[in-house]
Amino acid sequence: MPIRLTFHGGASTVTGSCCLVEHDGGRFLVDCGLFLGTRTLAALNRRELPFRPAGLDFVLLTDARPDRAGRLPDLLGAGFRGPIMAAEPTVDLLGFLLPDLAERLAEESAERNARELRRGRPETRPLFTRADAARCLERLEACDSDRWFEPGPGVKARFRTGSGTLGSAAVELLVEAEGGPPQRLLFSGELGPGGPECDLLAAEPAGIDHLVVGCVSGGREREEADPEERRRRLVREVGEGLAAGGPVLIPAFEGECSRELVLVLLDAIERGELPEVPVVLDTPLAAAAIDVFGRHAPPPGGPARTARLSIGPRLRLAETVEQSAALDRLGDRAILLAAGGIDGGSRLGRHLRAHLWRPQATLLLVGYQPPGRLGQVILSGERRVRIAGEEVAVRARVRTTDAAAGHADHRELLAWILRRRPIKGSIFLVRAEEPAAAALRADLAAEGLDPLRILIPQLDQRFALRRDAPAEPLPGPRRLEPRFVAAPADWHNAYARLLLDIADEVRQLPDDRSRLELLGRLRRTLRA
Repeated sequence: MPIRLTFHGGASTVTGSCCLVEHDGGRFLVDCGLFLGTRTLAALNRRELPFRPAGLDFVLLTDARPDRAGRLPDLLGAGFRGPIMAAEPTVDLLGFLLPDLAERLAEESAERNARELRRGRPETRPLFTRADAARCLERLEACDSDRWFEPGPGVKARFRTGSGTLGSAAVELLVEAEGGPPQRLLFSGELGPGGPECDLLAAEPAGIDHLVVGCVSGGREREEADPEERRRRLVREVGEGLAAGGPVLIPAFEGECSRELVLVLLDAIERGELPEVPVVLDTPLAAAAIDVFGRHAPPPGGPARTARLSIGPRLRLAETVEQSAALDRLGDRAILLAAGGIDGGSRLGRHLRAHLWRPQATLLLVGYQPPGRLGQVILSGERRVRIAGEEVAVRARVRTTDAAAGHADHRELLAWILRRRPIKGSIFLVRAEEPAAAALRADLAAEGLDPLRILIPQLDQRFALRRDAPAEPLPGPRRLEPRFVAAPADWHNAYARLLLDIADEVRQLPDDRSRLELLGRLRRTLRA
């Protein structure tokens, strides 16, 4: 039997990374993440997994973030009994990211259920609990970087760290199949922005059989700027936000981006580039996050930079719901890094309801914004949005920056893939919107790679891998039509827009009679 890959996530979409590998000796997963984005896509998180978890031998993780590891509790609950293996920094980050996410899910669920009960609708349970997260952590096995190990029969693996992104690792595999020598597979993990750290992966591995590479920033290039210039841009955006008279709200991504934001902001305050205002990390396990960030603080700066990650007047933590709610009374001179939720509520939603309508407040979006999510809706220019069922005007200063983005850009992705040559089989472009993957595919073909061997998988698409040949697509069931997977918006976005438009039309009519006539026509249309 040839090796088979099935992309149960991260295919034609950035999130939900999950690849099932089947071979003569067994079955295993690379990643098991949550879907983020449109409601249609996120609804997959509550459906049964599209494979039999009890039949898996092990799981390998390339990253600690929710879109790579957030469905592990569901996997265990559905009968998986094998080990979960990852590089040591990934395991370290998961030690607070999974429990922290569980707490945020519980808060979001409580907030949502309170609304649903008032509406006479049934309650829903959070995707997983703190106890579920703890059970996952018990199954984690930390693996040394660059050392081969045998996770299961017929498989050898090694994690390759040094991508420039904390907690991310490439995983290289030797998988036996069809009685011949093993095939060499490489899953890229999250490639960070260019710099000396990325040179650690520049020379090898090369000469592989099949490559699976994440390319969220395909088709997008950063302006040429060294790290110090990008740091200055970030500090300038925050400084201008504070000067506008309101708080600066930054939706914080997990892991690398949050760490870099905290370090850069505290460093800028110490240098006098920003005023003495508190930097607040608003997430349930903020103290654990700071502890891990401190252990992995990168050069330059060493111990001095790590020492800045100490709790005090400059760095404050909001771990409880009460502490988070009290931040709105902190005043306008503050920088809030708030953790987002899965369904649009959470602490971040609370802060947006409190500040998004205020012209003096600043919303600073860092890096990629998934389609259909609130950040992308706001960036599209909408002047009013619905947050947790409430209409909120968008009057705040909305800014975006890639100064602390954790992804390699198009040029860096292209160079990294070309260094892997010769690639004897296929290249799979994953964890990207289709236009981003298509742009990268076109430039790889322009560099002389066979376009028939550069594939953009669809969700749940299966392939047979053979030595020295392109991957062969295989038939199989799909959970969603491709157009729904890749859609930049879905029914919920259209529903929210319609409610806002109806409210506008009703308010603009001159009298009650006109309003009643309009509402009557709408009601008759719905009944028809």
